[in-house]
Amino acid sequence: MIRLPVTPLLLAIGALSLATGNIAAAQDAPRETVPSGTIPYQVEITGADPDLQVLLLRHSGLKRSEADPPRFYGALRARIDEDRAELMRLLRSEGYYDAQIAFDIDATHRPLRVILRVTSGTRYRVAEVETVFEGPPPDDAVLRALRDSLSLHPGDPARAADILAAEKRILDRLPELGHPLAEMRPREVVIDHATGSASVRYHIAGGPQLLFGAVSFTGAEDVDRGYLARLIPWTEGSPYDRRLVDAYRRTLIGTRLFSAVAIDFAQPAATLRQEAAPVVADLRVTLSPARLRTIAVSAGFSTSEGVGGDVSWEHRNLFGAGERLTLTLTGAEIEQSLVADFRKPHFRRRGQTLTAGAGLVRESSDAFDSLEFRSRLGLERHVGERWTLTGQGELTVSNVDDLQGSRTFLLAALPLAVAWDSRDDLLDPRRGGYVRLGVTPHLALQDSLFSFLKSELQASAYEGLLGESVILAQRLRLGSVSGAERNRLPANRRFFAGGGGSIRGFGFRNVGPLDANGDPLGGRSLLEMSFEMRTRLGKRFGIVPFVDGGEVWEQAVPQFDRLRWSAGLGLRYFTDFAPIRIDVAFPLNRRPGEDRLQFYISLGQSF
Repeated sequence: MIRLPVTPLLLAIGALSLATGNIAAAQDAPRETVPSGTIPYQVEITGADPDLQVLLLRHSGLKRSEADPPRFYGALRARIDEDRAELMRLLRSEGYYDAQIAFDIDATHRPLRVILRVTSGTRYRVAEVETVFEGPPPDDAVLRALRDSLSLHPGDPARAADILAAEKRILDRLPELGHPLAEMRPREVVIDHATGSASVRYHIAGGPQLLFGAVSFTGAEDVDRGYLARLIPWTEGSPYDRRLVDAYRRTLIGTRLFSAVAIDFAQPAATLRQEAAPVVADLRVTLSPARLRTIAVSAGFSTSEGVGGDVSWEHRNLFGAGERLTLTLTGAEIEQSLVADFRKPHFRRRGQTLTAGAGLVRESSDAFDSLEFRSRLGLERHVGERWTLTGQGELTVSNVDDLQGSRTFLLAALPLAVAWDSRDDLLDPRRGGYVRLGVTPHLALQDSLFSFLKSELQASAYEGLLGESVILAQRLRLGSVSGAERNRLPANRRFFAGGGGSIRGFGFRNVGPLDANGDPLGGRSLLEMSFEMRTRLGKRFGIVPFVDGGEVWEQAVPQFDRLRWSAGLGLRYFTDFAPIRIDVAFPLNRRPGEDRLQFYISLGQSF
């Protein structure tokens, strides 16, 4: 490497340009390969604690500009001065009002070392927080609730972000306490350098207290106004609460009857402010109708089940109060069905749905052939945001042809279930979970009466490992039938496993006991589990390595032995509606005669 002396003229220019800093220059400085005519440098920050140092480096413009070195020392000095001013503002915003930043330049290195020496001083603390109302203050209950909700308290660091966040919290909280017309006036922050403290005073124009008045509706004339009024979550004359208004808006959107919902005061805000408190404020709900009828088509394919699809028609406002009727026609190689499903939301109370349905289903597989008519009537109740309780009565008439011959069953059943659901999306969940426990007592009403109890637990969980680019998805299913031997049970009430919605890699219903001809017999207990690593590749594509496992047993209690395992790889194409799923699965412990792989195409994730 060539070493050249630094000329006195260059030192003089450098000293003049950096008069208030320090330059340590060697008589012989190494020359690095840098763009001609530039002054490369590196930034160091010293004197601050580690967390503060990281914060300063992240906000340092001087640090960000290292890749674009200046062409002369005056430009470097300008960058240093600008960065010091910016970092001083940052330090003050973090509560360090006595902070100082000096700098040195070490010219014995190439690139130059620009050293920012930080003396942070004592961090100032909040001494007091005061709210001052223009005009009559709110009542004591509102003031107490407002104080309790403040995120800024005496003794907290005097951070600008926290002071602003507390102001926003006041503005957010007052509309929840009957003061939706509140406005913030300029705040006061008094810094006391003698005590190292800050006093914060928020000035608020609270406006009068508002009470809920009458509610009127415009638009979507096909929807019954009485039904909309029953969904209102507040009582007329109670204090205004923006949370209830937002909840009502979400409820209306959730009916799928409206494409947009706006809720405003019927009177101008200026008029409401001039009236004496408390003010009864009427509300106007403006509704934009959505399309009430939908036709949907879907299709899928698997190696063992062949091609299948369905067509459905739905009416979401059958009698004017959000009643939903869905007719679904399914055509596949194994199953053909025509099913009607009816739902009446908010039946007799908010959050409760009346459900009813009927259908004719024909199945033809290696396990059994059946023709069944189903009818049901029940209730579904939502408890909070996550829980759902369901109970219904079912009556089915079926003819089942299996190893025991052709038999006719008349079954009465009482399915009961509780479910917890925190998934963020039904067709492509990325976080949250789902748990459902169902028990169904059955009573056979044909010539020889007998009964049995079918119980089933389903659970799934979704966790992001690298943000939302990699999702670990897990599924568990456990089932048991007690009270009757396997051969006495209708074949279509037994447990089967294997196939696209079960244990991939094995033939449809081919996991579990087989008869002498190799046909599935089904069982009284079941275990299924799946593990997927859903990896996103850009906006539209993803790959999914997966492992499935499980077994079906003749006993009523799962034996957890002889588990069948499979592994595979899936491709996902993400549409705006739902992902298209393509899976290839291989059985890891296949029986003689079983296929070496299975192929599946469908809409939505596997679970």
